Amino acid sequence: MSSITFAGNLAADPELRFTPSGRAVARFTVIENRRRKTEDGQGWEDAEPNVYRCQVWGSFAENVVESCAKGDRVHVTGSIITDRWTDKESGEARTGQHVKADEVSFSLRYHTVR
Repeated sequence: MSSITFAGNLAADPELRFTPSGRAVARFTVIENRRRKTEDGQGWEDAEPNVYRCQVWGSFAENVVESCAKGDRVHVTGSIITDRWTDKESGEARTGQHVKADEVSFSLRYHTVR
């Protein structure tokens, strides 16, 4: 299993849902903006951002939804999970990845937390 740690801003408020058995799950997207040297090496320019779909479960999910909002700068540590499913319309096999977060925290560089 692959682990990953990254920092970025929430693209939207985290969404809380419940499974049929009543277990909470929250999903959220973190955008990691990146900079790179220009071709001439004299300056910097924006690079294509990394976009991470993240998921948390149980009381952790409820805590994330209550604590985090669109634009917040967060640090996430977790595992990369590959999802596989069959497309309902085309019947084709599909894959996608998300991060099963083990930790979500605020960047104290940009936030005050109490």
